[in-house]
Order: sequence, then C-alpha cells, then structure tokens
Amino acid sequence: MTQGYGPDHGQQGQWGQGGQNPSPPTPQWGQPEQQAPAPQPQWGQPEQQAPAPQPQWGQPSPMASPSAPQWGQVPPAAPAGYPGAAGQYGMGAGPQLDAGDGVKWKRVKLIGLILLIGTAVLLLARLGINLASFIAADDLAASDTGGEIGAVGIGSSLASVLLYGLNFLVNIIVFGLGIAAAVMGRGRARVGGIIAAVAIPVSAVLFWILLFVMVAILMATGVADEQTGAITAAGYRITAGTNALHALVMVAIIGLGAFFVHSTASKKLSA
Repeated sequence: MTQGYGPDHGQQGQWGQGGQNPSPPTPQWGQPEQQAPAPQPQWGQPEQQAPAPQPQWGQPSPMASPSAPQWGQVPPAAPAGYPGAAGQYGMGAGPQLDAGDGVKWKRVKLIGLILLIGTAVLLLARLGINLASFIAADDLAASDTGGEIGAVGIGSSLASVLLYGLNFLVNIIVFGLGIAAAVMGRGRARVGGIIAAVAIPVSAVLFWILLFVMVAILMATGVADEQTGAITAAGYRITAGTNALHALVMVAIIGLGAFFVHSTASKKLSA
C-alpha cells in the first residue's frame, strides 16, 4: 500500500486502538502559545479530564484562595456577626448592656416587700403606743401626783413597753434594708431606699423636738405644772394625739420609699 508523508504515515488508527495525536505547532516569536487540543476519547475508553491551564507570568493563579489578598490589596472586612468584627455589637468595641443589667431585681423586690411589711408594723406599733397613752391618761396623770395606778394604767404601761421594743427593732430593720435597696437598686428603687433609710433617724429627731415643744406649750397653758412637771390627763391625751399625727406622717414617708423599691423591681422583672 502507498504510504503518505503525514504524521501517521498515511495510516488510520485501528478499531479499539487509540490514534496518535498530532504534536502541537511550535509558536512563532511574539505569538502567544496555543494550547494543544484535548485528545478525543476512543470507543470504549473513559473520557480524560483536560488539564487545568497553567497561569501565565504575572497572572494570579485561578486556584488561589479567595480570602488571600494579593500584594497591595486591602483584605476584605469580616462580615457582620463574625466574632471580632467591628459591626458585631453595633457602634462600640463591646456589647452594649441594658439599663437594668447587673441588678438582682428579685432580691430588690424582696427587700421592697419586707419594707412594706415593716412599714405596716411601724404604723401599728406607733399608733398602739399613742393609743395606750391616750387610754391610760387618767392613771398616768395620777401617778405624776403620787396616786395609785389602776389596772388600766398597768396594762397600758406593759403594752407600751412591748410596743416600744417592737418599734425599735423594726426601725433598725427598715433602716438597714433601706440602705441595701439604695446600694443594690437603680432609678426609683434607689431613691425609695434612700427615703426609707433617711426617714428613720429624721423621725426620731422630730419626735424629741416635738415632745419638748409640746411640754413647753403645756406648761405655758397651765396644763402641766412648772414646779413638779406633772401633766394632767388632758395633757397626756393632747400629747398622744400629736404623736399619733407625727407617726402617720413619718410612716407614710417610709411607706412611699418602700413602694418605690417594690414597684420599680416589679416593673423590671415583668419587662
């Protein structure tokens, strides 16, 4: 048979045998290099993957990681919400805290509840002291002049001693809890704690001032004897009524402070 002068010498590939691919032409000077055509798969042979193109000089590799910045390029910013990103917490370097964070409002609410109960006890104790003095006014006036004290006077005196002790104990508790609420609370809760704590010593000072004023008035009006200091039954009743009014005003102030503490904590917990 006649043989040609081609790359395969004029012979065609046999059935089932892979033909030989022609060699790519040599690029001329100044012309870009041409890629050789991918070989065609023969019948019954698996298809071969074409090799990945090699990057030319000065061109970035197509397989380079997209996160790796090129020389002279600014790296992309981290997406919002990524740990350490500037926009994760909004405007600022750290998380913004709420107004009530860091306050144990359950404990503050409990303090407010105890303050309200203490206010009610103070009201009962102080009104009970003045009521006992009002009832035993005749016996107290008789004791000032050297007379005997009846059963009513003795019972009222014992009740007054117990109520004075209870009043003193509750005053200490309310004073301490008011300071605790002022330290632990925020906003109106702190204001309420300050009111409750300050009202205790102010009430005691006002009580003694009011007592001296009442004695001076009673002596000036003849209700009390200036020589012996004895007070009539009417004088004891007037003094008891004045002290009861003083107790109502001061206990109302303490109760207002306790209400501020309890209501503010309740609103914070329900928010």
